[in-house]
Amino acid sequence: MKIVHVVHHYWPVVGGIENVVRALAEGMTKLGHEVHVVTSTFNAEGRPREEVINEVYVHRVRSLRLSYPDLTYPLDYPVGVLKNADIIHGHSQNSLFTVKIIERAKRLGVKTVIHFMAVDTFDDHPNLLVRLFGSRYADLVLKKALNLADIILVRSLRDKDILDRRYGINADYVPDGVPCWFVMHKYSGDMFRNNYGMNDNYMLYMGRLHPLKGVDVLIRAMDYVRREIDLDLVVIGPGDPRPYNKLAERIGIKDKVHFLGFVDDETKIGAIDGSLGIAIPSICNYVEVYPMVITEAWARNKPVIATMVGGIPYRVRHMVNGLLVPPRDPKALANAILYLASNKELGRKLGAEGRKNVLTWDEVITKLIEIYLIRGSS
Repeated sequence: MKIVHVVHHYWPVVGGIENVVRALAEGMTKLGHEVHVVTSTFNAEGRPREEVINEVYVHRVRSLRLSYPDLTYPLDYPVGVLKNADIIHGHSQNSLFTVKIIERAKRLGVKTVIHFMAVDTFDDHPNLLVRLFGSRYADLVLKKALNLADIILVRSLRDKDILDRRYGINADYVPDGVPCWFVMHKYSGDMFRNNYGMNDNYMLYMGRLHPLKGVDVLIRAMDYVRREIDLDLVVIGPGDPRPYNKLAERIGIKDKVHFLGFVDDETKIGAIDGSLGIAIPSICNYVEVYPMVITEAWARNKPVIATMVGGIPYRVRHMVNGLLVPPRDPKALANAILYLASNKELGRKLGAEGRKNVLTWDEVITKLIEIYLIRGSS
C-alpha cells in the first residue's frame, strides 16, 4: 500500500504526536509499505523540503502559523503525493494543517483517515480566552473533520465516549504503543541510581515542564511528603526548570528535586525501573489525551499516580492499576505518594495489572493496516 501520514511537525521535532507518527511510519515501511509523511517546514532545523528518513518519504510544505502549532496553515499541497495514495491518515482534528491537507485529499477522491484526539477539552482550561475562543475553534474544525474522514479513529476512550454520546459517531479505538524492546529491556534501575547518585526511594515525573502539567503541584506535594519520609523527586523532560527550582528552593526542598532535562531512552528506562512510581499531576483535560507516560510506566511494571483529567480516568482505575487523585490538590497527591511508599507490594500489583493493557507498536500497526484494508476498500 501507499500510505500517507499528515502531521504539522515531524522529526527532528520531538514530542508526543511527532513520536507517534514516526513510530507508525517507520513501522509500516518495515512491513513493505510505501510510506510518506506530509508535514510543515516549521522547526525542521533547515532540513530539505524533500528527504527520505529511515525509508520514509518526508514532504515539508510551506506554511503559515498563528502562535500555536495547531494553527498551522499549509500554503502548498503535494497533490502528486496525495492523489496516488491508497490511504491518507491525518493526525489530530485540532490541527488546521491536518484538516486542510485531508480536505485536499478528499477532493482528489482518496480514502481518508483521521485520528481524533482531545475532543471537547477546553472546558476546564485555566485561561479564559483559550476556553472561549479555543472551544469555538475546536468545535469548527471537529465538525469539518467529521465530514472529511472516511474512517474515524481515536487514541483515547474518553474521545470515543464523547464522539459517541455527543455526535453519534462510533469511532475505532486505536491507542498508541511502545516498542517491543522497551518492554523486553533488562532491568536497569540500579545502574540509573548509581550513574546519577540517586536516593533508593524517589518518585518520577516524565513530561514537559509546562504550567498545565502541574509540576508545581507535584513539588508542593513533595513538601508534605518530606515531612513524613525521605523521598526524592526526579524530573525528566524538556522545558525551563528555573521557575520550579525557585519554588523548590523557596519551600526548602531544592536538594530533594532533581531536574535531568531531556534524556535518551536507555536513561528513561533506568529512571522508570529505579522509581517508586510515576506521578502525572496535570491540571486540565487538554494536556492529557492519551498520556504515553502511563504506557511506558506500565510497560516496565511500575504504578502510576495520576490526576483525574482528560483520558486518564478512562485508563487508570483507582486501586486496580494505579492511584487517582483530584487535580490541583498537593495534599491529596502527597497522601497518594505516601500510601504507595508504605505499600510497595501494592505498587507491584498495580504495575503488573497495568502491564496487561500495554500494546506494542507492532500490534498497533497490525490493527491499523487491517482497518486500512477492510474499511478503506468499502
